[in-house]
Amino acid sequence: MLLKPLTDTLALVRDRIKNFEREFTNNETQTRLSLVDPVLKALDWDPQDPTTVKVEYPVRQRNRNNIRVDYALLDSKQEPVAFVEAKKLGTDLGPAQLQLFEYAVGESVPYAIATNGVTWTVFKKENEATRVSIDVLLEVSLLDQSPTLAAIKLLSLWKGLLTSPTSIDLIAPALNSLESKPSKHANQAVQLPNTGPLLDETEVSITGTKSHNLNVSGERPTTNKDDSFNLDNPPDVSHRKPVELLLPDGTKRQIYKWSSLLREVTQWLLATNILTVDIPWKAKPNSNRNTLQQSAIYNKHGMKIKQQVQIDQNLFLLTNYDARTICNITAKLLTDCEVRSSTVTVILAPRSG
Repeated sequence: MLLKPLTDTLALVRDRIKNFEREFTNNETQTRLSLVDPVLKALDWDPQDPTTVKVEYPVRQRNRNNIRVDYALLDSKQEPVAFVEAKKLGTDLGPAQLQLFEYAVGESVPYAIATNGVTWTVFKKENEATRVSIDVLLEVSLLDQSPTLAAIKLLSLWKGLLTSPTSIDLIAPALNSLESKPSKHANQAVQLPNTGPLLDETEVSITGTKSHNLNVSGERPTTNKDDSFNLDNPPDVSHRKPVELLLPDGTKRQIYKWSSLLREVTQWLLATNILTVDIPWKAKPNSNRNTLQQSAIYNKHGMKIKQQVQIDQNLFLLTNYDARTICNITAKLLTDCEVRSSTVTVILAPRSG
């Protein structure tokens, strides 16, 4: 039965995430090989079979060379039916989704899938006169759901269904209704840059089946849980580990280390067009080093600092701070962007012992 091997694969993936978290958060290739490839193969998309899957598939983009999507899933005519973009564990999928929308629209591919090994989000492109809409068909989190439930939902990506659009379009929404919480991508509108003639006069949007309101100035009720806090009043977290982040618009991010808190908030501010601080930006006015700048960050000896992440093509974030400082810097960045830090909540791992 198809469900059993897929359930077993998802259980294996969950165990790998638990046991090798650090390796996956630092290595996109390892994430693909250990977390993404097994799931695709269990869904009858074998990345080692070039008649089924093309890896590093070239896509045509105006004025941009050597653009490749991680996976192209092929139909019986060897034509792409879906593009898959895979990122390392813990990565915010927002930028990956934007990439996929550009690729899918430019190549007339109907489905796009983004994953970081834990979250799988499936989109469908619809053409309506001069308007192109990207609808969220399905969203699955392998850590928030049991392997069986996640497998049932991911079955909509099985090769036999994905190559039969009528089937997946009918089945995926029904499977997505098994989700007990609202989709974090619901009712978002995203404007894409022009990538070719098809987009020159085309409006592109992303829609979902449920909605939420973005209120960056309002207060989030303070949680009563001992293992969580709002960023306006962080406790002593020096011996604690974060596991989840709740953002002002109701979305959630899984985080595995304190530097991820600053990274995820910065990526969210950028993705929602709220990152309004002047770049370069210093967390401490008297510091001799920028926290955010448009080029890679080097120390006084001319060596590139390892503890930094590239948020965007021209945006680099310094993250080599301790846990308490990370919380304070993240709160200041939010405040400088006119977002109340009290609207961001961090969930901590339970205390050991």
